[in-house]
Amino acid sequence: MAVAELYTKYNSVWIPDPDEVWISAEITKDYKNGSDVLHLQLEDGTELEYPIDPVRTLLPPLRNPDILVGENDLTALSYLHEPAVMHNLKVRFVDSKLIYTYCGIILVAINPYREIPIYGDAIIHAYSGQNMGDMDPHIFAVAEEAYKQMARKNRNQSIIVSGESGAGKTVSARYAMRYFATVSKSSSKARVEDKVLASNPITEAIGNAKTTRNDNSSRFGKYTEISFDNRYRIIGANMRTYLLEKSRVVFQAENERNYHIFYQLCASADRPEFKHLKLGPAENFNYVNMGGNSVIDGVNDQTDFIETQKTFLLLGLNEDFQMDIFKVLGGILHLGNVEIRAVGDEKSSVKHDDYHLKVFSQLLEIKLEEMAYGLCHRKIATTSDTVIKPMTKVQAINARDALAKHIYAHLFSCIVENINKALQFSGKKHTFIGVLDIYGFETFDVNSFEQFCINYANEKLQQQFNLHVFKLEQDEYMKEDIPWALIEFNDNQPCIDLIEAKMGILELLDEECLLPQGREENWLQKLENNYLNKTPLFEKPRMLSKAFIVVHFADKVQYECDGFLEKNRDTLYEELINVLKKSKLHLLADFFQENESSTGNLNAHIKVRPARPGFKSFNKEHRTTVGSKFRNSLHLLMETLNATTPHYVRCIKPNDSKLPFEYNSKRVVQQLRACGVLETIRISAQSYPSRWTYFEFFSRYRILMSEQDLALGDKKQICKEVLKHLIQDPNQYQFGKTKIFFRAGQVAYLEKLRADKLRAASVTIQKNLRCWIQRKKFLELKQAAIIIQQYVRGHRAVRHVLNARMLKQAWAAVIIQKHWRRYLVCRLYQLILVATITIQSYTRGWLARRKYNKMLKDQKALVIQKHVRAWLARRRYQSIRRFVLNIQLSFRVKQLHKKLDDQSKENKGLLERLTHLSSVHSADMDKYQKLEGEFQKAVEQRKFIEEQVEKSKGQTEQTLSEFRKQTLSLQAQNQKLEKQHQEQTQEMKEKMETITQQHLGDLEREERQRRKLENNFQIQKEDYEEQIKALIDEVKHLQKERIQLQEQVQEEYLVNDGLRKDMAQLADEILVIPKLKADIATLEIKSQDLEMSLQKQRKEMREKVEEITKQLLGGLEGEELRKRLSPEDMEQLNEDGELWLAYEGLKRATRVMEMHIQSQKESYENEVEELSSRIDQLCEETTHLQCKVQAENNANESIRQELNKLAKENLDLLERLDQKEKQIRKLQNQIKSLTKTIGKENQTNGKLSPVVKKEYLGMLECKIEDEEKLIKNLVLDLKPRGVAVNMIPVLPANILFMCVRYADEINNAEMLKSLMNSLLDGIKKVTKNHSEDFEMLSFWLSNSVHFLNCLKQYSGEEEFMKHNTPQQNNQCLRNFDLSEYRQILSDLAIHIYQQLVQVMEDDLQPMIVPGMLEHESLQGISSMKPTGLRKRSSSYREEINKYTISSILQQLSYYFSTMCQHDMDSELIKQTVKQLFFLIGAITLNNLFLRKDMCSCRKGMQIRCNISYLEEWLKDKNMQSSNAKETLEPLSQAAWLLQVNKTTDDDVKEICERCSSLSAMQIVKILNSYTPIDDFEKRLAPAFVRKVQSQLNSRGDGATLIIDPKYQFQVTFPFSPSQQALEKIQIPSSFKLNFLTRI
Repeated sequence: MAVAELYTKYNSVWIPDPDEVWISAEITKDYKNGSDVLHLQLEDGTELEYPIDPVRTLLPPLRNPDILVGENDLTALSYLHEPAVMHNLKVRFVDSKLIYTYCGIILVAINPYREIPIYGDAIIHAYSGQNMGDMDPHIFAVAEEAYKQMARKNRNQSIIVSGESGAGKTVSARYAMRYFATVSKSSSKARVEDKVLASNPITEAIGNAKTTRNDNSSRFGKYTEISFDNRYRIIGANMRTYLLEKSRVVFQAENERNYHIFYQLCASADRPEFKHLKLGPAENFNYVNMGGNSVIDGVNDQTDFIETQKTFLLLGLNEDFQMDIFKVLGGILHLGNVEIRAVGDEKSSVKHDDYHLKVFSQLLEIKLEEMAYGLCHRKIATTSDTVIKPMTKVQAINARDALAKHIYAHLFSCIVENINKALQFSGKKHTFIGVLDIYGFETFDVNSFEQFCINYANEKLQQQFNLHVFKLEQDEYMKEDIPWALIEFNDNQPCIDLIEAKMGILELLDEECLLPQGREENWLQKLENNYLNKTPLFEKPRMLSKAFIVVHFADKVQYECDGFLEKNRDTLYEELINVLKKSKLHLLADFFQENESSTGNLNAHIKVRPARPGFKSFNKEHRTTVGSKFRNSLHLLMETLNATTPHYVRCIKPNDSKLPFEYNSKRVVQQLRACGVLETIRISAQSYPSRWTYFEFFSRYRILMSEQDLALGDKKQICKEVLKHLIQDPNQYQFGKTKIFFRAGQVAYLEKLRADKLRAASVTIQKNLRCWIQRKKFLELKQAAIIIQQYVRGHRAVRHVLNARMLKQAWAAVIIQKHWRRYLVCRLYQLILVATITIQSYTRGWLARRKYNKMLKDQKALVIQKHVRAWLARRRYQSIRRFVLNIQLSFRVKQLHKKLDDQSKENKGLLERLTHLSSVHSADMDKYQKLEGEFQKAVEQRKFIEEQVEKSKGQTEQTLSEFRKQTLSLQAQNQKLEKQHQEQTQEMKEKMETITQQHLGDLEREERQRRKLENNFQIQKEDYEEQIKALIDEVKHLQKERIQLQEQVQEEYLVNDGLRKDMAQLADEILVIPKLKADIATLEIKSQDLEMSLQKQRKEMREKVEEITKQLLGGLEGEELRKRLSPEDMEQLNEDGELWLAYEGLKRATRVMEMHIQSQKESYENEVEELSSRIDQLCEETTHLQCKVQAENNANESIRQELNKLAKENLDLLERLDQKEKQIRKLQNQIKSLTKTIGKENQTNGKLSPVVKKEYLGMLECKIEDEEKLIKNLVLDLKPRGVAVNMIPVLPANILFMCVRYADEINNAEMLKSLMNSLLDGIKKVTKNHSEDFEMLSFWLSNSVHFLNCLKQYSGEEEFMKHNTPQQNNQCLRNFDLSEYRQILSDLAIHIYQQLVQVMEDDLQPMIVPGMLEHESLQGISSMKPTGLRKRSSSYREEINKYTISSILQQLSYYFSTMCQHDMDSELIKQTVKQLFFLIGAITLNNLFLRKDMCSCRKGMQIRCNISYLEEWLKDKNMQSSNAKETLEPLSQAAWLLQVNKTTDDDVKEICERCSSLSAMQIVKILNSYTPIDDFEKRLAPAFVRKVQSQLNSRGDGATLIIDPKYQFQVTFPFSPSQQALEKIQIPSSFKLNFLTRI
């Protein structure tokens, strides 16, 4: 499509304007080829006819569609020209408050003249690792791109920062260096990155000054190389400086200042350490008071000086070196105040008593007379001799100023050299990134030598920039296989040759400087002879004679020749140099030694390979001039830049008044033309500036595709087919491998087609909607007209037929209607009344229930408060009680020590007591032998009883067999009786009734007899139980006495007295044995009585059975009965089954009797077994007593033998006391087991006792030598997946705690300490080795917390024992307090939790931005927008390769299910989920703040949809109480803010009220970044944003924009007691823990 066809109605163009440079106008009439006028309308409504040359047809540039305005990258614009660039920058800077914009490979940075919070560490971390086009333009994005390319390609990088003075170059370079220092921390302890950053304040203090354009203008160029190792961490840096403005030391223009360091030093002159400098206010010194204003608003020179001193120290420059620097600076200030007087016309002099000269000499440690003479005299060398010539006053003043300039220049170089030494590093650097902060193109009213050098440097940089841009364009075309055509661009090589070539401006200037009588006029004449009218780049001005014009790439610059030769020579008289060489101040003397280097860093050896040959041929004389030095350093710089990958930052100064966010179009366009931005645009516009990926094109222009096109399936092929019929000219686009290339204006044409299509669709929708609305109104009017007509016609008909009868009928109808309506109203009233009563009843009931529930809750609250206060009181009591016990214990220990001293005095009486004890012991042994004989008799009696029981068993079995035989005979007789049933039916019925009655009576008597027997048996059983209890109490009593005895031994430490009491106790126990034997005898007698009663019962049962049999037979024998009964009688007898019922009843009675006998037999047997077991226990007790007596005898013997070593014996007694305590515990356990067996016997009620299973105590014995194996198998080598799926997830924690319980149970402190330390070390090691394994960290976090809960639950503390079972309370730790280990374990669990969260965040973080922002969860509501070069250069992925919200939900579900499988505490899971949701919200919101392309209404809908998915996930997982939803509230409010209407004052109020979780800065940022997706959305008015900002000013929230995603909520581990019984835990064989023993 021809470009002229785009000039249609409603399109807009740009026309030149003298004030705004370019203004916008709308076309009011379609343009036709050949027309000489374009009809336009300005924005203020003015009609305009813009003239067009019909021959050349130079139409004004078209304006881009509104959708493209405000783009991040200027190359994304469809129309690439100057006004489009200007307008886009203005919209972003003024309306959106965005200072950074991409222009291809250039970052355009506009100085806001105000602090904006976009440079914090959170912003740095947000840009770290991101692709350059994914985020909003930023200096950090350029720094990240340089760092990333260095790491990926191992190629050195450079960041070139240029611009006018006051454009913000220094700040941009500083932020770039700060970014590198933050993202690449050095590995050494020297903190090299801090030193690199510390070099900036020093260089700014000595090299920056206030100018009319900038309060902190850099008056030198600086190239800083930041070196990195092979792990891309900073290891050092090196700095090179260029062309320091030395003239500023002795002269400043109005409202300008000298270098900052002078004013800082003057502001600190009253400090004691600077008294010897004899300084004062800056107004007192000529060199710093020429500008008339020595103060900068908002700057405190004294505070800045303190900061400068701190950075000196940080770089290792000691205080002595600093003081030397300050002496030199003070000397320069005093030198400027030295008064030179004229002596005639040819001479001048300085007073020897001049105060400032005296101070100058003292500070620099030189001779005053020599300096005074040198200032006024010069030495002239002739061919034959040397002549001393006096100087005039003007010459002397110039010599003084030259001296000051040289001293300061050397001092500057010395400081830079020392900074480089401080930043040196050992070893080899791998790569480096250079940051070049250099002056931009300058043109003033008066331009001199400094401006010439600056513009020369910019010519070289512009040439390098053009070649790099050209190369990038060529690489892009070759990469996409696009035919390459040569692009014309302005090559400035002729201008560079004019300056630096042979016989160029610089060489002719050096040649003139060598001549003794060299003059600017002669030099200018040579230039005119060589170049005037021979090259268009050199011109002569019309008005001035001593000036020339050079046509640079940016603009024409007129240079005045005055001062060129003097500044290029930069000479200093030899007399002054000789005086300074004699200085005793070594710092100053070193400046002027022979073979001095011209600058401190120009000769730095840099091994780089130049991209193109530089200038080489200079002779020795030329190298001494400033021009030759600058040319050499510039060539060295270009060689370095050509060997690196450059990144460009162009700083723009928006206005000269330093007003914040004020945009002066004239000043901006001047700088854009000078810095090469527009040249980049022009180069891009000549080829194919607009480039879209196939996916972007398909998504954006799918609306222009037909169904036939979409049927192809392949998106690439679809795009090709669509473009063929959308754009007829194939030269207007090219198809690459991954992109479509468009010429300028074609994207705008496509946007026009798309807008037309959407506009046509909108018109169709509006047409049909308006048709429907109008038709609806028409139908309503039609229906109303019909009704009106109906009533009018009815009224007319009534009037025609009205008579008396009709009136009567009408009255009747009215009455009927009245009554009918009354009936309806009454009925309605009744219904309302019933409904009202029902509602009142339910309401009152609800109120009553609510009141009751409130009272109930209050009562429960009171109960809870009561228990809590009681618990607090108990806890206070326990603490006081422990304190008192500790005091008592210490007091008792002192008493025991005192008693131990008394014991040594009583040792002599022990021998006599021991002899007495031995005699008593022999008597007791005799008694014991007698008791042993009686015990043997008891054993024999027991055997006799067992024989009697066996006999009774045999008799019982014989009786049972007889009963079985009788039953069989009865069955045979019954069969015979059945055969004779028909003969005696009636007779048998009568007899059966009598027999039945008798049988029932017998059964009742038998039942009464049985109850009596059971009562007797129960009474006897209770007697036996009481006796057994008496025996148990006796045993307990004996045990208590034994315990009391042991306590007495412990308290008094009198071993012999304890032994005597033990012997007395043994004697008492021996006396109990006869009582036990008597009890046994009584039990045997009772068992005999029971046997007798059993035999009697058996006899009675036999007699009763025989009587029943006789009654059934009626006294007849079986044969006789069979003869008398005929078969018919038998049938009649049994026709109702009565005979069979009688027989069944007899069998039941027999069974009952058998069961009763069997139960009695079993009870007797159980009683006998209990007696036998009791006898066995008594035997064991007797044996135990014998052992104890023997042990006591041994102890007595040892005491006799060791009588002379009582001190040592006392220590042994303590160990023996511990052993006795263990014996006491064993006896207690035996008593408990005996009590349990007795209880079980009581529950059996005479039944056979079941087999007693082996009981476990919930402990595992682990030997010390097996600890390493335990930790290896259970901790280090354990795989969590198998444990979580097939076993108890926290089984390792339970096993480890059971091992800890055993160590506590046996009171082995060494074992416990070793086990706990090994366990903690093992968990630390396994979590360190698997620091990135989520499942392993989750598993051991769950086990660590469970182990911590076990230590609390079984600690014995009341607050942790509330939910324990009695068995768990018995299993509490008894001997050790593990509270210290609990704290260590808690800290370890917190560390594991932080590791776990870090792993989850690392896995989840790459999914958040694609899933929450970029993925279209609501298909079809968003559309692609054009992207610039930066987006295309990044790793752009199509939708199918991106993460989605489903990916995030799946990852969250995986985390949740894994933690649940590992049995992690639910509260801990909630805290983890809350942390992850905070991360999702923070990263999404931060990217929303830093991505203008995401701030749209449709994107807000997408975000809100994704948030709803996350909330649904919380609901499905029952995580609503985790407060995770609240962490998404800021993101939810941001999504609402994108969707809400933003036009009226009510909207302002609603936004301020609803967005409570967002700060004022965040709200304003979103509003400023709000971007419409298409032409149908309205742009946000800047006035609306200002209203919102004014409303939000009253808020007190901080000025933070970015949320810190690294913030972590405080984690707590709630106490959760386990219900798992330790004694029931089984250890699977897969754990390989066979060496553990269950206790």
